Amino acid sequence: MSRRVSKLKGGSYEPWPQWALDAFGRTATGSVQIAFQLAIGTGQRVGDLCLMEWAHYDGEGINVIQEKTGERLWVACPGKLKTYLDALPRTGRYILAKNLTQHLTKSQIQKSVLAVRTEIGATGFVIHGWRYTAAVQLAEAGCSDSEIQSVTGHRTLEMVQKYRKGANQKRLSRTAQARRN
Repeated sequence: MSRRVSKLKGGSYEPWPQWALDAFGRTATGSVQIAFQLAIGTGQRVGDLCLMEWAHYDGEGINVIQEKTGERLWVACPGKLKTYLDALPRTGRYILAKNLTQHLTKSQIQKSVLAVRTEIGATGFVIHGWRYTAAVQLAEAGCSDSEIQSVTGHRTLEMVQKYRKGANQKRLSRTAQARRN
């Protein structure tokens, strides 16, 4: 007998606005902060974050096998994430460790994230929005769709375009017009 798992309610799949990112970053602690830093820095799904092991981190990037697609990626860590990870104590096999040998579950992380979202008044934004946020930040930094795809692991450029859709239109317009000059 197959049971459908209902999706978590309360928010849309879109990039988080800067005020929500800032508030979450100031408020979250412990494993919730680690999940936040990993998600924004790598653009991976929460389930993939939970499966990241310290052995997968080579000091420059993280090897990931995406649960949903089976894609194997090496995701370079931006400087902020590298500094953050290098400062973390290794308290188990997994970066998001429950104990020495087990990882936290997706459900545990989602519940903890919901508590912080509620505290900061950001219940309209969901954890998967961090994946959108990472794609948008890469687009705003001038990355091509192929470069974004190499970080997020999306199988198609159409999905990358969907995720980075919210990229800063004003900045892109300035860049486009500057090329005319």
